Amino acid sequence: MNVPLLTVAGNAAIFQIPQASDPVRSPQVEDRSDFLYDSFVRPYVGKAVDGFYEYLKNINMEFRGPRGPYYAKFCSIVQSSGTGKSRLMIELRNKGVIVLYTNLREPSDLGFPMRDLVPARILTEDTDCTAAEYTARCCAFFTAIFQTLQEDLSGILPRLRSGNPNPVIKSWNDQMCNMRSNARDEFFQKVHSRYEETLTKIKIPNPGEKTDVNPAAPTAEETTAKLGSMSLTDEKIRAPKLEGESFVTTSYNNMLMALGILTENKDQVSNHDPKLVIAFDEAHPLSNMSAKGFRPSHIIGRTINCYSRNNNAPVWVVFASTTSQVAHFSAPKSIPHDSLRVAVAGQLLYPPYTRLGWDQNADSLSSTSANNVASFDHIVGFGRPLWKSLVGKRPISEVLELAAQKLCKSITFNANDANQALAILSQRFGLDICLGHPDAVSYLEKAVASYLRICFSTTEDRMWSFTGYPSEPILSCVAAMMLHRTPGDVDDVLSILKKKIDGGMVEIGQSGELASRLLLLLAKDLFVRKDPPNGVIQDLLYYGSGDAELIDCRKVSVIDFLEYLFGETFWSRTVVEAKAAFQHAYINFSHWVSMTEFISPPVPDQTDADSLSARCSSEEWTLRHWHRTSAVQCCHLQPLVDKMIPIYFDDPDLGPEDLNRVSQIFISDKAGKNRHEHDLKLVTRTHDSIQCLSNLPYIVLLLDLNVEPKLNVTFPEKEPKHPETDRCLRIYASGISETTFPFLSKHSGVASQLRGLVSRQKEAPSQTILEALVKFGSTARLRNLQWELQDA
Repeated sequence: MNVPLLTVAGNAAIFQIPQASDPVRSPQVEDRSDFLYDSFVRPYVGKAVDGFYEYLKNINMEFRGPRGPYYAKFCSIVQSSGTGKSRLMIELRNKGVIVLYTNLREPSDLGFPMRDLVPARILTEDTDCTAAEYTARCCAFFTAIFQTLQEDLSGILPRLRSGNPNPVIKSWNDQMCNMRSNARDEFFQKVHSRYEETLTKIKIPNPGEKTDVNPAAPTAEETTAKLGSMSLTDEKIRAPKLEGESFVTTSYNNMLMALGILTENKDQVSNHDPKLVIAFDEAHPLSNMSAKGFRPSHIIGRTINCYSRNNNAPVWVVFASTTSQVAHFSAPKSIPHDSLRVAVAGQLLYPPYTRLGWDQNADSLSSTSANNVASFDHIVGFGRPLWKSLVGKRPISEVLELAAQKLCKSITFNANDANQALAILSQRFGLDICLGHPDAVSYLEKAVASYLRICFSTTEDRMWSFTGYPSEPILSCVAAMMLHRTPGDVDDVLSILKKKIDGGMVEIGQSGELASRLLLLLAKDLFVRKDPPNGVIQDLLYYGSGDAELIDCRKVSVIDFLEYLFGETFWSRTVVEAKAAFQHAYINFSHWVSMTEFISPPVPDQTDADSLSARCSSEEWTLRHWHRTSAVQCCHLQPLVDKMIPIYFDDPDLGPEDLNRVSQIFISDKAGKNRHEHDLKLVTRTHDSIQCLSNLPYIVLLLDLNVEPKLNVTFPEKEPKHPETDRCLRIYASGISETTFPFLSKHSGVASQLRGLVSRQKEAPSQTILEALVKFGSTARLRNLQWELQDA
């Protein structure tokens, strides 16, 4: 039976440790914990810790600067699972920062690092007490933290200014940041004892009674009521005094005085360099609403405010979570004034830190041959560091199953679950979420918290977050395996997508871009599964070696794929030389990535641009996409083409350099009522916005998906004056039908869903017309110019 954390009897508060709230770990769970621990202590790779160190330094400078006043010295790290949040906070210890790490995960969550019982029970359990009681717990907890830190560190840090504290700090950090160290248990037991002692001394008022700290100060409830009717910039609203405020401020100041290392400026090091970080990992339980109408995170924030608001010491509290609620991205609709994003009127909070890095474990371009990029060992290095950190500790099947479980927030895939379906599709097909849709914010927050979507950044006011699924091929392979595991799942997933499109939450593009992404990649999915060779990784339950190829990353013959896509008679529609030109050509794309500028952007002013702003060569651009098996969705304003699929020529006559063996398939999307066949001959890779020059042949595919079916193929019969320009296989394919795409005859459900998406291009709903007319002149399209459309 759980015993309440806090009981009040005669103004005496007693903390009792619940004895049965944390489950007993089975041998299997302990075994899993062992290999997670091993991955956690691998050598750290990447610059994320440097970026976060600079972030802490900058916000310390801003705290009382011209942009302030900021509310308190706490900030947040918000990012999806597996991106390295926990390790980032631990690694601050190697920057000379004293790190006190605590984990607040739920009792049922058996992940790693494991839950720290003392802080987790004090701060997250039995929160159905009054706000005053919880406030007393917070003040007693931070008081105990500061007292214990003072005791632990003051006895070992050199008292002389000339002493070097770094080795002592390192020794303390090495013990406290070791998740299996007895020093951590001993530290938190001391915290527990001091917490009990302090809590009994804090006077908790009866309902309606003012605290005796400052009788004139408003209560938290009074401040909340005022904020409900006043501007958040009204600085006349005073912060309420807290039950136990004097205890926490006194202990904090005593710690600073005893540990001069936290405030001194030795060797000209800036006072703003972070010196102490108290880290709360898995902090999302703090955002749960209690039965008494408060969120623990708000009261913890007020506690931090009371001791830090008038002190510039570089001591920070960091909350890390997968959920944006810990950073108050947006207020819950049903509680309009509860969030108190600006926790005291006129004061600001810091936007969360999201830059944890990507591809830290990826192979260099030169270390892997283009013929070997499909191997599991190569692909697993791309994306978040979690996947690679598990390799060698467990079978490949466990890495794949973990990725599947995290992507779908479930050990099984349910194609009729909207969240799972959108995660599967978004990761590979680049779904565009309409930010103006009423469900967009809640969906994106949920996707970051539970479905591995990445948070790129947030606005200064934390109202909006910018998110997406970056290129992560191992996750794309897992998504494909789940999507095609059971017959009929593809139809069910596309049906859910159609509902989201009909509801306006997912955008289809202006020219059928989404439909063509689905058509081409689903065609490749089905083709590679038609007759897979032995030994490839084609499902999650694979127990072989890491040099095996993933089925969705294997190179596929261009000749065979085009025959599957357009029918066995495809190559007979053009000259014999066409097939011969592509006899060594292959594709391997497993997912789409989106560009935000032209393939060949204007050359920047070299006086202002850094070296990384220079344009990558077209060969390297193509080869890097080949190495991570990605295809490209071009930006909306890209002239002539909408997509690019890398081609690799496995031809020994081209020499050993892979850079000399790449070419492209360029795709132009059309979804209007009229044919655009004449546009096919206009597409060239020599255009200023493309500039992909090569002596190798390339392909141009024009998909005219909203007109009657037709397939036409051309290739130059004789050597022209411009060999580069004209060595192009040009394909015009119109209509989504079995006539143009014979493979759809065996997948009628897919064909029907894709036709439904394209047919929406004809509808031009009233809201679309009205939105376009407001943006007069934004494009040269009729919808943005002809105001008479509203009278039609």
